[in-house]
Amino acid sequence: MAHTKDRHYWSQLRIALTAGSWGSPHPARAFRGVPISWTDLLRKFNKHCHGYTDVAEIANQTQALALLIAGGPSDRELDGIGYHHEESLILGTESVVADEHAVEVEVGYKILRGLEAENTNSDSLKLALAYYAYALKDPAQCLSYLNQVRDLANAQSRLNLADSLRSNTSSLQAPSVSDNTSSVSFIGSFVSSDSTSMIADISDGKAWAAIEIVRSVCLQGMSLEKLTPADTSRILSVYLIATQALPIIESNISRSFPPNPLHASSSGPGHIDTPSFSRYRELWRWIERLLRRAIIVAARICSLNSTQEAVLWMLFSQYQTCSAHWPPTFRSAHRSTVTELFIRALVLRARLPGRPPLSFYAHFRPGTLDVRVTASLVARRAIQDYRDILNASTHFPKAGERNVKVEELTDLCVAVWEAGGSKSGDAAWVMDILWWATRLTFNAARVFRHTMRISEACGDAVLATRALRLYVLTVGKAKLTGKSTDSDATWVTTLVWGSRMLCRLALMADPISGNRGIDEAREAGTILEKAKERLDPDDKTLRALVELAEGIWNTVMAIKEQDHLSRTSRLTTALSLLESSIQAHPSSSAHFHLALALYRPIPGRDLARAVENTRIAVELEPDNVRYWHLLGLLLAAFEDWRGAREVLEVGATLDDQSWAAEQTPPLTSDSLDTSTISRQRDGSTGTSSTDNTTPAQPEPSLFSEAGSTSTERQHERETILDGQAHTLPSPAELLRPLPDHPPPTITERFEHALQLRMTQLALTELIEGPEVTEEKWPEVFQWFAKRGPERDQSQRTSIETSRRSLEVKSDTFDPQAVTSLPTDANSVYGPKHMPISVASVTDVQDENGTPTQNGKSRLSIDETEKEKEKDKSAGKKVQKMLKNRVHKEQRRISTIGRKIGHGVGKQGLSLRRTTSTPTELFKAMGMDQTSYQASSIHSRRHSPYASTNELVRPESPPPPSVTPREKRERSRKERRLLSELWLMSAATFRRSGKLEQARGAIQEAEVRDEENPNVWIQLGLYHTALGNKDRAVQAFNKALFIFPDSIPATVHLSHSYLTLAKEGTSDVDNIDLVAGMLSDLTQGPGWDVPEAWYFLGKAHGMRGMRDRERECLGFALNLADGRPLREFGDAVGWCL
Repeated sequence: MAHTKDRHYWSQLRIALTAGSWGSPHPARAFRGVPISWTDLLRKFNKHCHGYTDVAEIANQTQALALLIAGGPSDRELDGIGYHHEESLILGTESVVADEHAVEVEVGYKILRGLEAENTNSDSLKLALAYYAYALKDPAQCLSYLNQVRDLANAQSRLNLADSLRSNTSSLQAPSVSDNTSSVSFIGSFVSSDSTSMIADISDGKAWAAIEIVRSVCLQGMSLEKLTPADTSRILSVYLIATQALPIIESNISRSFPPNPLHASSSGPGHIDTPSFSRYRELWRWIERLLRRAIIVAARICSLNSTQEAVLWMLFSQYQTCSAHWPPTFRSAHRSTVTELFIRALVLRARLPGRPPLSFYAHFRPGTLDVRVTASLVARRAIQDYRDILNASTHFPKAGERNVKVEELTDLCVAVWEAGGSKSGDAAWVMDILWWATRLTFNAARVFRHTMRISEACGDAVLATRALRLYVLTVGKAKLTGKSTDSDATWVTTLVWGSRMLCRLALMADPISGNRGIDEAREAGTILEKAKERLDPDDKTLRALVELAEGIWNTVMAIKEQDHLSRTSRLTTALSLLESSIQAHPSSSAHFHLALALYRPIPGRDLARAVENTRIAVELEPDNVRYWHLLGLLLAAFEDWRGAREVLEVGATLDDQSWAAEQTPPLTSDSLDTSTISRQRDGSTGTSSTDNTTPAQPEPSLFSEAGSTSTERQHERETILDGQAHTLPSPAELLRPLPDHPPPTITERFEHALQLRMTQLALTELIEGPEVTEEKWPEVFQWFAKRGPERDQSQRTSIETSRRSLEVKSDTFDPQAVTSLPTDANSVYGPKHMPISVASVTDVQDENGTPTQNGKSRLSIDETEKEKEKDKSAGKKVQKMLKNRVHKEQRRISTIGRKIGHGVGKQGLSLRRTTSTPTELFKAMGMDQTSYQASSIHSRRHSPYASTNELVRPESPPPPSVTPREKRERSRKERRLLSELWLMSAATFRRSGKLEQARGAIQEAEVRDEENPNVWIQLGLYHTALGNKDRAVQAFNKALFIFPDSIPATVHLSHSYLTLAKEGTSDVDNIDLVAGMLSDLTQGPGWDVPEAWYFLGKAHGMRGMRDRERECLGFALNLADGRPLREFGDAVGWCL
């Protein structure tokens, strides 16, 4: 019985010491299972374990010292609960007793020194004395005691492998419980000689032995930090002694007590009782302290652009691996410091020259997990852990308070996102953190600021606008009271960004759905005025930003207001502001917008300067495809066909190279080793799988100049911390200045590349004719199928909400959203802004080549009679009309005809029957031609300009057989994009005389987007080519049913009415209708369309208003001078 009891109390003492429950009222249990106090435990230990009074005294004084360091009867301070009062980087008073408790510590110190005479060989006693000496602010004496310990320098070898703990009996031999000898080694004082277990087995004392080793090394390093703070290399080398044993310690603990497999934030306060933490609490205390101090020292001396960084990543890796066992409340302030240093290291490393950004792949170390992971995912995992810590250790601020840690976390998230390339596809996780941050902050300016930017990147325009308004409201009021946390410069740049965002939203507004975008444009002006109130006029950079934004805003207002009285003055003001912005601070964006302003038909128009500014923009930012595209359009306006073609080819090549590079990201040899940062968990047990191989100790050369790499010697040393820093740098310092405009999303880049290729086709048709262009269409559809942005489903869910911010689904071929495309390849009066989308359909053809479904003709708007063939092209009709109707100034009219009519077919039309839809286009798209039924759309709408005696309502066939899944998986913008591609190919076929192919392409376009007004415009042109003028009028009216402000529909309808009036087959009142339509159009959105002015002049001439006719024709001629290949707003947009 006696033998059983002494074993029991040996085990209970070791359990109490290892658990570090210094303030617990019942740290152990009696032999019969009754909870007992520290006093009773030591009394019973002395009673049943004879000859070990020195062990009991060491344990007693260790417990007393821990409570005195904690400053009270509780040991919460040792776990860092509520610890925020010291600077985060300096050693300070950590593990040092306060002055008011120094006398009590001296008493215990004296008692331990009294044991030295009887226990000269007790290493445990010397280690306890070293602990007391350091607590009494005597680091020199602490080092003296540590130097007396036998083999302490090689103590890590005792923990290197589990086998050594069982076989190294010469150094680790401990007496059995029946041995009366008490003078043993420091491990032997608490380790049983007959033990063959691992470190995780507390009862044999090996866990406490590990604690003594880690504590001793930590105290040695901390003492050196106090005595020789400048000798950082030596200090780090000391800390690294113990770090080599940590992988085996953590692995053994994980094997016996796996970390909690549940998420830390979901386990609540009870998570602190997880066995892997509570049973080894004292061990984790010293491991955390040792790793944290080692990381801080390494952050001061290890350069990120040298081989020294391997030490830093190893330390971060070990810290994160060990922290999986800790509850979120354990030393939250210290863990916050380490997490911020880790994120800072990742971000700074990504910015080094020649290093891959966070979005690039990084290798795991060979021999560990056979997978690849991105460094950004490593950072996101660390941020997620940090969020759990703050969620448990912070609270919603009281009045007058701020939750600074949560606000700083949002800065870290945005910095990581920026380091990864600011990609919209990677923004959802940042948005998730920002939503969580709103629960722990109140009117935090930086949270609103980041929410505005990230939600715009996620495509949530409503949330972005709301965040901007909240930012303006809260920060504006705070500035009035003098309590704003944002500087005037931050205020100005944020509001400029917000104003530019609202301008983009205004231009993207869909007028078909009733949103003209004028409200967004007006709000942008109000925001700019607020920014100018706090603008420093001496800050040229900020002034240039504001002037650039104001210039863009005036341009947008001129487009959206559609006020002919203020339009010229707004565009002139915009031109002046853009020039002033370039004088203050030149930028590629300013040159781009200035080139667009110089092209507009205003008094200051200068095409030569527009080309010059575009060239400068290309030189400043050669990777921007839109700049190359604009340059090509301007060169084409100068009729420099060869130069335009070469420039467009360069832009297309750059885009292809960029896309190809993204498909195969480079893997550099110095990629971040994240092998131990990431952990693989067993699905059933949650056990962590780690590499138990002990990393080699860093060579001394790592901390010397000789060990530096050539890269480090070429560039300035990049360390995480300044050598003299006492506090962490603000995370806001990691944030880059707001860019001029958001980087394009994958969808936008696809759109820009597609628009450029459409311009290439238009240029090819202009130079070589539609027959040559026909052959290039399969290549475009092939490119579309290959490059269409892949969609993956991305859903973000807030902490207590389930709101979907961004959802993209995956499919084999499904191009994403793109802005409006012109109805005709050479048309300059296409729709201004049209949302675009896609529905998957397939076709079959009947024996005559007509697409059918169930034996019925597919064309929903097809005539019931056989179409009539016509032999004259639309271009010849325009020329003939010009010559017959205008009798004076024949040369001038001929010039107008050449300049305005070059977009219409120049060759005679061959009306032979051919296959409706070219099979090669389906093959290029990777689609089959199977049956479907096209729909007749919007038959109940009424055109504001329709003549009631001419309008015949088309029949409404059954809706297309498009499954709900197809409709759901293709966005509205995608359907519009694919529809426009088919329409553009239809225009090419029509101009080459292949009317059946043109009709088939129109059918394809209608099925893919039945709400596209351009379908009816192309159908009207098709009927015009066939000579069916009445049906052409019906089709143009149908386009106006859908979109009353459609410029091409109004112009073509007016042309048809004038032609019918000339032939005497139409009501004369239609001439007045044409005059009214075109007068309204030329004062509104079509003010710069030469065709609108030309036909308005012809209408006035037919009404006998000769002076007005000459005025309109003259204005049309001026607009035709320098006419672009395509409308700039559709091709490149009016705003970045």
